[in-house]
Amino acid sequence: MKIQDVLRGVSQIYFARSSATGVLILAGVALFDLRTAVLMALGALVQTLTGLAVKRPEAVTDGLFGFNGALVGAAAGVQLQNWPIGLAMTVVGAALCTPVQFAFEKLFATKALRGAALPVSTAPFCTVTGILITLLAGFKATGGALSSGTGVNGVYVGLTNNIAEVVLADGAVTGVLIAAGLFAASLVLGGFALWGSVLSLLIASLVHGGLATTSTGLFGYSAVLVSIAIGATFWNDRPLSARITGATVGILLTLCIQPLLALTPIPVYTWPFLLSMWIVMLVGSKFTPTAQK
Repeated sequence: MKIQDVLRGVSQIYFARSSATGVLILAGVALFDLRTAVLMALGALVQTLTGLAVKRPEAVTDGLFGFNGALVGAAAGVQLQNWPIGLAMTVVGAALCTPVQFAFEKLFATKALRGAALPVSTAPFCTVTGILITLLAGFKATGGALSSGTGVNGVYVGLTNNIAEVVLADGAVTGVLIAAGLFAASLVLGGFALWGSVLSLLIASLVHGGLATTSTGLFGYSAVLVSIAIGATFWNDRPLSARITGATVGILLTLCIQPLLALTPIPVYTWPFLLSMWIVMLVGSKFTPTAQK
């Protein structure tokens, strides 16, 4: 195992395969909260080691055993006020992500679903962290104010927060650093991330009463992910017009699904992204075969 494998694991949160992008993501998160950045790196390391233990060396090299663990660490850093408990949750949760990943892989390999080539993506993170955070509710930190703004500043803060909130972080500088990492990995990837951020911010602001509410990024982070997933990752075998259409439909779906999930006791995390991506890919599979990384 190399440090690059761990860093690529962090970058794969945004579907990038780049150790440099991983560094920029961690740097951005460190500016938001150093402890969270440390736990993200630890989570990526633990899950990378589990990937080696189950003999998936190629996937480990690509960073595909690391991003769910990194997200567990992000959640532990942001949501738990107790440092030792956060460390324990990160280690245990990151390790559990691997068997949960295998369970989802088995589900998506069934006859009913395998034609759509559905990716597991962040489902292990959502499943494992949702359970652990519920069990550790007594250690949860009280929520602090998120950055927001109005006017031109609100647009800037909103666009960058949409990108930062994917890793539960907050702050325009954090979002800019992460966005720089995405564009460094791929102009197409960065472009679709920006499309998800722009469109979700515009629509959410119209629906939810303006930038002061929606520039926190809490309405747009799933839109950023689904736009990258459809437009820059899983539909690369399709015409650009189809990728833009699919990404746009996915973005709209996240904006419908997110407020509905918020009404349930289920921690939302990236479930709106996952459900939207799977719906688009399932419907899309009826027209043209899709490719999975």
